[in-house]
Amino acid sequence: RVLEHYPNAMVLFAGQYQGVWGEEDYLARLLPTIEKYQASGQWKFLGTLTPEQMAAFYPNLDVLLVPSLNSTETFGLVQIEAMMRGTPTVASNLPGVRQPPRMTGMGEVVPIGDSAALAEAMLKIFDHPENYRGNPAAVAMQFSPQANAAEYEDLYAELMEELGVKSAE
Repeated sequence: RVLEHYPNAMVLFAGQYQGVWGEEDYLARLLPTIEKYQASGQWKFLGTLTPEQMAAFYPNLDVLLVPSLNSTETFGLVQIEAMMRGTPTVASNLPGVRQPPRMTGMGEVVPIGDSAALAEAMLKIFDHPENYRGNPAAVAMQFSPQANAAEYEDLYAELMEELGVKSAE
């Protein structure tokens, strides 16, 4: 569906894809389709990238896809890294994975395993990138270690107060 509207679109897959424990059958099922797109130059496996290579990689993307199927998938740090460099994301509707696009407005959340919804979300971003630019500097501040530590401190203080426990200051 995406290729109907954007025939020059290309998938750049960064990271390990072979030998991923528990995903062998899934890869085997997808491989014929992937090989078709590889042959036409529309799919490229980049392998595992260093942090420096990833930092250079993100700004070259129109969108980062995190179409996770696994309900044990946690928070999508890769999305924050992309958003900090101005790249919007499309993520599955899993508890941790959906948070970055929802919190920043720099992306879309789609139902788990729904390839049609994934394509529609990609098209929305391709058609109207200005709606997903967001503020990379604000993303960096919002998800900084300091901001996360402050959130935990606030939560801890709230719980202590709720339990009637006095602080040991």
